[in-house]
Parts: sequence; C-alpha cells; structure tokens
Amino acid sequence: MNSKPQIAYIQFPGSNTEAETVAAVERNHMVAVPHLWNEPLEKLRDYDGYIVLGGFSYEDRSRSGIIASLEPIMDQIKKEVLMGKPLLGICNGAQILVEAGIVPGNKNFDTVVGLTENKRIQNNQIVGTGYYNTWCHVKANKKSVSAFIEKGSAPLYIPIAHAEGRFVMDKELLKLVVEKNLINYSYCAPDGKTDSSFPTNPNGSIENIAALGNAAGNAMAIMPHPERTINGEGDSIFRAMYKFLKEEKDFSYRALEYSAKKTKVSPFKKNSSTKEVLISMVIADNEAGSVEKCVQKLGGKTTIKKYLHFEIEIDGSLDLNEIYKTDVLFNPSKEFVVNLENKKEVKRFLVREKENIGGKKIKEVLQKRFGFNEIKNVQKGVVWEVSSQKAHTKKDVDLILNSHILFNPISQVCNEY
Repeated sequence: MNSKPQIAYIQFPGSNTEAETVAAVERNHMVAVPHLWNEPLEKLRDYDGYIVLGGFSYEDRSRSGIIASLEPIMDQIKKEVLMGKPLLGICNGAQILVEAGIVPGNKNFDTVVGLTENKRIQNNQIVGTGYYNTWCHVKANKKSVSAFIEKGSAPLYIPIAHAEGRFVMDKELLKLVVEKNLINYSYCAPDGKTDSSFPTNPNGSIENIAALGNAAGNAMAIMPHPERTINGEGDSIFRAMYKFLKEEKDFSYRALEYSAKKTKVSPFKKNSSTKEVLISMVIADNEAGSVEKCVQKLGGKTTIKKYLHFEIEIDGSLDLNEIYKTDVLFNPSKEFVVNLENKKEVKRFLVREKENIGGKKIKEVLQKRFGFNEIKNVQKGVVWEVSSQKAHTKKDVDLILNSHILFNPISQVCNEY
C-alpha cells in the first residue's frame, strides 16, 4: 500500500463525533472519508478500513444500536471484514457491531453478546446506574492478535460517555472469549491493575471489558472514546490500525466456534399477588414508528405499538391511583393508563431487562421519597404490539423475533403477552 489508507467513517442518523474521528484518523497518517448509511453499497469496496461512529443512531430507539445493525450497509461491512479489512466500532458503533454479530463474530454473525445498562458497584452494592461520563484508564491485552493494539503500549487515559456500555454474555461464551484473548482492552487503575468495582470499572462490565474483538483480530467494539482526547491519549489504537494496514500481512478470517442459543419466548405468567399497569402515549410514539419502519424494510407487513408495562407487588391494599399521583410511573401530560383487549391478528410481547435495574430504581423512589413502604417490588418492561395483515402474522412474528429488534436475547427476556 503506497498511498495513505482510506478510512470510511460510517454515519447513521444520530451519529456524532465526526470531527474528533477525522482528526484522530488523519493525525495517524490515514485519510478519513465520510460515508452515509444510505449511500451505494459498492462504494464501501473502495475503502481500506472502517470506523462506525459513536452517538445515538436512530435515537437509540428500541435499544442502542439495533436499528442501525439491521441496515443493509452492515451486511456489506460483514463482507469487507471477511476479506480482512479493519473495522472499529466506537461507543454506539460498538453497540452496532455487537448487535450485528460482527463482534465476537461466530459463523452466522449471531447476536451472542449484550451491551446493557450501566451498573456501578462498590462493596457488592449498586451505587449508581444510567448514563455516566468520565475519563478512565484501559489497558491492552498483550496476548490479543487485535489490529487495534500497539505493542508495548501503556494504559490509555480516554473518556467514556454512555448509558448502556456494560458487556454481558453467558458463562460458556465468556470462557471462550477469555481463552481466545478476545478481550482487547480492560478497564484498569492508572498503574494497570484491574479491579471489578467502581470507579476502576465504571459500568460493571463483566471481566472489566472495555473493548471486545473478533477471533481474526480485524474487528473491535470499544465503549470508551479513543478519538475524544485532548492530546491524542487514545492515538495508540489508530496507530495500530495504520500499522496493520501498511504491513499487508496474509489474512485468513476465523469465526468464533460458538453456537447461539435458541431464542425462547414463553407465555407471560403474572404473579397472583401483583398488579399490572400499562401506559400509552397521547402523542405519536416515535420509537414504535421507527421499529415499525425497520420491520417493514425487512419485509414485514405489520404495524407496531408500544406500551410501558409495570408489574407491582403490594403488601396490603394500596390504591394504584395514589401511586399515579406521584407521576413516577408516567407523565400525565403526555401518557395515560390503558387496558388492552384481545384482537385477532395481533401478537404482543413483554420485554424486560434481566436485572430489572429500572424497576428497582422506581421502587426505591416510591418507598424513600413518597413513603409507599407497602410496595415490595416493581418490574418494569415494554409491551410491543404487532398487528399484521391477514395470514401474515406468523411470518411477521418469526421475522421480528429472529431479527432481535424487540429484545437482545443475552441481556433481556421476552414473553408472549
């Protein structure tokens, strides 16, 4: 390769950090070229490598990264990765790579890893959740074959800014990931020592994972932002990318030998001692609209609605109307309580986070701020309603469940409602 490598930075609706990415790429002897998600796919073949930007693609509707991961451009990018071109996904870009199955990358590019809600832990207690923005140290795994690790590099000091950056996976896959050295970067202290507690681990990620790669070494999903630095503190990652391209070593793609677990969707069983609350919106629900458009692009003939769902366990006879008055469950200016009727050609699915962090937060607020000690538990979720044209219901439901657009099978649970 005689000329400077051409690196396409991929922009979806809602992507950002373009300026910082361009600066980091060009500081390190490469040329940054903008590429929109809807440009002709054949243009992608002309580039030497790719960076999927951070930001909030499609406003994180349904969940971070999922809609972008189902765009046709990602299928073409998979083909480029198979050919050995380097691919870096930063923050929202990391979420897209994980949802697309490019990282860690089994044979079928299945979604086998989740990036879920942050959970800051000290002394085995959750001390914080949700969006978190700070600077952190990450250290490279020197045993990794990643194209994004520079030999002899010291821990990097780079920022994070995310709400759903916690890597989760099942024990079987984690064992394989550790064995194959696919954890490319780990959160660490300034001296390089690892500690699973906050603040060293800023989001509760399993095994302190800050960046996860594929078995071939040419794709990496990193949650911190190496491009958002003041004095190039994250440039080691881009220098390594440049060196990988200039060396032009022989490349043979390797898929991770791991089979995705079959997705199970069982009927929802409400506890007899709990009460349910379903919330709808007065105004148009843009999140449901975006999911509907995505499913239609995939070939579905369906309309989709979304409802917030709460299952509340109460010890005693507390009136739900007293809880409604707090405005904790919903905003009465734009949301209202509904009752759903059974309809033909309609399927509903209840999706919940496996760890129910949102429900626990609501329970604590209702107990501590409003004195509702009768509330013993709150489960928070979303009910997705799928309405299909006649005789299309099963086909559309299969399409939706196989695409994982409604839920990540690693971090969430889906029940037929």
